[in-house]
This record gives sequence, structure tokens and C-alpha cells, in this order.
Amino acid sequence: MSTNSTTPYVSRYFSHQLYYQITRFFLFGYALCAIAFPDVGEVFRAGFLLLSLPLLYTHWPQLKKDPIMWALFGVIIVQCLSWANSLIQIPDIANAYPHVDRLAKLFLLVPIGLALQGRKDAVIGLAACFVLGVFVACYTQSDFSNQIHKLLHTHRVDFGLKNAQYTSMLGGVIAIISAFSFYLVDKSRWTLRAFFALSAILGLVLTLVSQSRQVWLALAIVIALTPILLFFVGVIEGKKKLLLGYAFVVVTLFAVSQSDYIQKRALKESAVISSVIQGDLDNIPMTSVGVRLNSWLAAWDVFQNTAFVGLGENGIGYVISSSEKLSELKKTVPMYSNLSHLHSNHVETLVAYGLAGFALILFTYFQLAKRCFVARDTSESGKIVAFFSIAFFIYWLTVNAFETFNSRSLGVFAFVIVSGCFYSLANIKNNTQDGR
Repeated sequence: MSTNSTTPYVSRYFSHQLYYQITRFFLFGYALCAIAFPDVGEVFRAGFLLLSLPLLYTHWPQLKKDPIMWALFGVIIVQCLSWANSLIQIPDIANAYPHVDRLAKLFLLVPIGLALQGRKDAVIGLAACFVLGVFVACYTQSDFSNQIHKLLHTHRVDFGLKNAQYTSMLGGVIAIISAFSFYLVDKSRWTLRAFFALSAILGLVLTLVSQSRQVWLALAIVIALTPILLFFVGVIEGKKKLLLGYAFVVVTLFAVSQSDYIQKRALKESAVISSVIQGDLDNIPMTSVGVRLNSWLAAWDVFQNTAFVGLGENGIGYVISSSEKLSELKKTVPMYSNLSHLHSNHVETLVAYGLAGFALILFTYFQLAKRCFVARDTSESGKIVAFFSIAFFIYWLTVNAFETFNSRSLGVFAFVIVSGCFYSLANIKNNTQDGR
């Protein structure tokens, strides 16, 4: 049989509904096991990646016109240019060849979106697996009874999910994706709605007990913007409802802010922040906030000289080694002995890949949110999809301003799962045949 006659048959096979179901089996397994059972999760991930390759082929006529795919090609090129620049600027520590996965792995959202086919039931299933997987991981990855004991005594806990920053981040993501799924599920499916309502509450509890201020700030920003976003996408209409929404938000945020538990953590380093606001940048103490600020100041000194394409991924380590304060911190404070990041993914992206790399990532966020917004009137749930997509990207931009989630495995995992759902609902047309 000739190649030409074989190709259409192969395309039909990979476009069959059964093939998508098998691919989603591995995707759902990955979402469920990636954190709770990492070794099993890696098997599911490998299976999904292998099975998703033909989907890129069958959808290529659409993908080749997709600006997000062009952004992927762009970040690959930028990472190669950054590597070339590192050979010139920091040859002693430059990689032997360009590493392009640091930014490219964020685009795993595309095959995830393809596998979901734009189907609400598939998105709901993936969200449920992700949420369950995180909660199961809280048990499997920690001394659970000890964590509960600490929690009841108002101590900070992380449930073994790398550290408390990541526990908080995942809690915030769960709250958003669960609230989104609650509204996406048909009202007649009350058990599923009850599950997502409970998981949204538990997600907020995780953010509360893990005490990460950047996540509290991100959620506060999302809540503060909720009325105007709902108005913007058309969920609420009229200025009266908008004003009532803001009255509720103001009362809620004010009430929460009065909690001693919140204030004790939120205001812990207010003196450091006050000193910085007054312009004293030379004597910032090496507290939690101070380490971040000193890291960003050191990064600024390096960034100015390589602003367009950066120094590649090793530029991050170069910032730390070239800073007297950060080098001394690594030598004298045991908990920072392995310091290898700059406490902000935005700052790291600018240092490593310059304005070009940073702009491409922002462009990807914008494209995803824009598509959900443009598609808001094409389905009954379109306005809800538009609202939650914008809310998620605001949350993600905020938390990554203070931590490096986008370049760490747990952060990438959370991002591609959630953004893959939005990509699918706003972008993917059903490209399958009914099973026969």
C-alpha cells in the first residue's frame, strides 16, 4: 500500500474517539498521581506524552495558525539565543548546549487541551483528578497526624508538598478550579457539585494553614477584582449589582483582615517593607521578605546589561554568585546553603531570557484569557469560563511575582493542567469520529 493511501487511514485512527479516551486515561492518571505517587505519575505522564504526539499531527492544520504555537517556537528560539549570549558573557558556567525545556514545558497545555477535545465532561474529570490527587498527596507525602496536630496549634504546615509556599499555591489553584468546575457541572449532578464545593473550601483552608503571604495577596486581588470581572464578561449587568458586589467584597476582605491569625502573619515583616518604601535599599535585613528584595536588586544589576535575551538559565546562579549579600547568606545561614533561585519567576525569566522571553510568556497568558473572553457568548457556560480564566491568570501572575512556581515541577504541573482546561474549552473543536 502506498504512503499516500496509508496516511488518511492513520489519521482516521488517531482521530477516533477511542484513541482520545485512551489518551485521557493516561492524562487523568497523571493528574491524580503526579504528586501523591510520583513514580506512578511519571508512568502516566510518559504514556500521555507519547499518545499526544499523534494529536499534534491530526490537529496540525489548526495548530500551525495558532499564535500560542508560534509563541512556543519563539521561546525555543529565545532560549537558544540566551544560551549563545551566555557563551559570550559567562563562558565559565554556560551550558554545553542550549536547554529549551525550561519555558517550552509550559506549552504542555496544548496537547492537554487537544486530548480534552473541548468537552465539559472531560474538563470536569481532569479537574476532579487534579483536586483529588493533591488531597491524597497531603496524606501520602507527610506525617499526616503530626501535621494536623501542628495545624490545631496554629503552626504553619505544608503536608509534605515540597514546602509551605507550594502547599499554599496548590490550595489557591484548587479553590479556583473547584469553584470553576462547580459552575461548569450541570445542576442535576448534585454529588459532583457538592464535591467541588467542598474541595473549594478545603483549598482555601490549605492556603490559610500553610500561611504563604503571596498566595493570600493573590487571592485578595482576585476577590477584589471579581465584581468588575463578572461585569466585564457579562455575568452581572447594571451598576447597582456591581456596587452591591463591591460592598460584599469590601466587607468580606475587611472582616478577614481583622483576624489575629491573618494579621500576625501578614504584618510580620512590615518594618522591613516600611524601610524599603522610605528608600533604604542598602540595609535590607535578610529576613524572608529581605532575601527576596536583595535577590531582585542583585538581579537588576545583571539584567541591565543583557536585557533583551538574558544569560540563559545559568544566569540565575550567576546573579547569586556575583552578589556579596547572597553569597554570604549561602555561607552563613544553613537554610539558604542551597539557594539557587531568585524568589520570583518573573525576575528569573528576565535574567535568563530577557524581555523577549518574558514577553512571550505574557503573550501566551493573554492569548488564553482573550480566547476565553471572545468565546464567552458561544456557549451557555462561556461567561463562566471567561471569568475564571482571567481570574486564574491574575492569580498565577501574582504568585509567580514572589516565587518560582513556573520553573518548578509542581508549579508547571498545576499550570498546564488548569490552563489546558481553558485552552480546550475556548479553542478546540471536536476532531473525532464516532466509534463504529
